[in-house]
Formats: sequence, structure tokens, C-alpha cells
Amino acid sequence: MKPCSSQLTWRVAAIATPAWIPSSEIEWRRRLESLVTEAADGGARLVVFGEYITASLLALDPHWERWTTTWQTFAAEVAQRHLLSVCAGTHLVRVNDRTYNRCVIASPDGSLRHQDKLHPTPWERDHVAATHQLQSFLIDGVRTAVLICYDSEFPEAARAAALAGAELLLVPSWTDDRAGFMRVRRCAAARCVENSCAVVHAPLVGGVPSVSGFETAAGSAAVLTPCDDGFPNDGIAAESAWNEPRIAIGDIDLARLRAARTTGTVTPLTDFRPMADYSVLPPT
Repeated sequence: MKPCSSQLTWRVAAIATPAWIPSSEIEWRRRLESLVTEAADGGARLVVFGEYITASLLALDPHWERWTTTWQTFAAEVAQRHLLSVCAGTHLVRVNDRTYNRCVIASPDGSLRHQDKLHPTPWERDHVAATHQLQSFLIDGVRTAVLICYDSEFPEAARAAALAGAELLLVPSWTDDRAGFMRVRRCAAARCVENSCAVVHAPLVGGVPSVSGFETAAGSAAVLTPCDDGFPNDGIAAESAWNEPRIAIGDIDLARLRAARTTGTVTPLTDFRPMADYSVLPPT
């Protein structure tokens, strides 16, 4: 696949991120970077990994804090080496007396930015704190926000990002079965329609049998768009095979995406009405 020549066509890659028992930290790095290399060779300017990308490393040492520097260094070095942006999935990070499920984005110069999970799942709540801050990122001039897995199931989070100008949503996820995966995928697709935006959905796949909670992971990677003129009818620009550690590379037509917000067949973002504008009548 050749890189796109138009400045208004942006090529991105969603990585169905493998979870497995690596023989070493070096093997973990090499396997994940091989997927970035494939994406870079295909012309991608941004790659997105899945939630809990470091779960595999827990098979080597079960202490999350042992792998924080490894994760951050991997993200920065890979971004610099391939001269692209890397959304390096998530990892548990301790800040003062709280633990956050944190996503980092590495720029081609190696600098790191982050977004913490807004809505920890019921499984996470005993040990993961929520944040109220939704960050906005500029990546190659494209305003972007990150919704980590469960966050994508809350329309108001995506709408807040879109109203602040976000055109692209990154959704790293981890779900252990098809039902959980479909919740995230269908909600991600809905966010595209509601907000005339694109979504890059990158799940964890496979599993780490020796690590409690991460024995299984299921999904497929995808680049999603609105369902409107000039976009795929099903809103899927690219999708990888089910439950295989593969990449999905898709092109986002930024000019068409921006025009769709005001001139699309439907314009949900422009036609948005606040919650207070609705009056719910009692049943008759």
C-alpha cells in the first residue's frame, strides 16, 4: 500500500494487539514493533495499540509498576524510529495515592502526552481511579481525543470532545469475549454517526493464561467512519481478521469528514440539542 499524497487524506492504523506469554521483555518489544513497522511501511502516520498493552509483561513480573518505564520508553523509541505518532495503548500508573488506567501518545520527536480513563469498569473500580479531564491532542494537525474502552460507551464523553473540535477518536480496548467487544465496537460506530468523526478502534487479542483477569482477550481492529456520502456504506474503512494480531490500515478523508459536519445527508453534531431541551412525559 503506497502512502497517500493528499494532505487532506490521512492514513491511520489500528493494531489488534497481541496478548501472550513472551519469553522476555526483548521479545515483547520486537513483536509489537514489527506491527508498527508493517503499519509504517503501509504509509500510516498514526498507529493505535490496545488497552492493557503491557498485560503480557505481567507473565514475567506481576507488578505493574515494574513495567511503567519499559512501556513509556517503548512508545517514545518506536515513534522516533518510524517518524510517526504512536498511541501506545494503556498501562496502570500510580500517581500519588491513586492508580489510573493511562493511555500515552508518543510524537515522532519522542515526547509523550497522556489521557487517563474517564469511566473505570465495575471490574476496575476497586483499584482504578476515574479522571474528569478529557484531553485534546493535535496529531499532524488533526484534533484528536482518546476514549479508553468503556469510555466509548458514554455518548456525552464523545460529544464533549467533538464540541471541542475533535475529528478523530482513538479507542484502545480490552474485552474478554465477543459480547464485550461488540459493545465497544457498536458504540464506537455510533459515536462516528453522532459526531461526524472517525474512530480508530484497537483491541487486545489472544490472552495471557498465567495472568489472572487477562486469560482471554477478543476482538478485531478497525478504522470507522460516518455512514454518509463519500464514506463506506457500513462505516468501516478497514478491519482486521477476528481475534488475530493484525493491523487494519484505513484512509480518513479529512476534507470530506469536515464537510459532513454541516453538509452531510444528516448533521447530528450541528443538530445537537442539550439534555435540558427534552421534556420526558409520563406514560399514558
